[in-house]
Amino acid sequence: MFDRLLLDMSGILDEETFHEYVSKKLNFPGHYSYNLDAFWDYITDDEQSSMPRKIEVEGMAALKIHLPVLHDSFVECLQDYVKVYPNRDMVFRQDSPSGEGLEFEGD
Repeated sequence: MFDRLLLDMSGILDEETFHEYVSKKLNFPGHYSYNLDAFWDYITDDEQSSMPRKIEVEGMAALKIHLPVLHDSFVECLQDYVKVYPNRDMVFRQDSPSGEGLEFEGD
């Protein structure tokens, strides 16, 4: 497990891209199913999880605009995660100060 991970949601425009992005950033196995139930299963599985001690999630305002239902479910999932693992820290930012979000042609 590493100490810190940055997830930048600012360039996420669809659910498939969201799941591709988080699965790569969190080193999920290739058979990861692209849904939040599977996301929860992997982040809470001590055998498979590579969740860091601190996660910084940026670009939440953009995610809320493009995928409001996914945004709300994702936030709820991560808030529940911190309840189960109180020694972990979760920081949400509406903007994307790191600029690490996905870039698309024309941006």
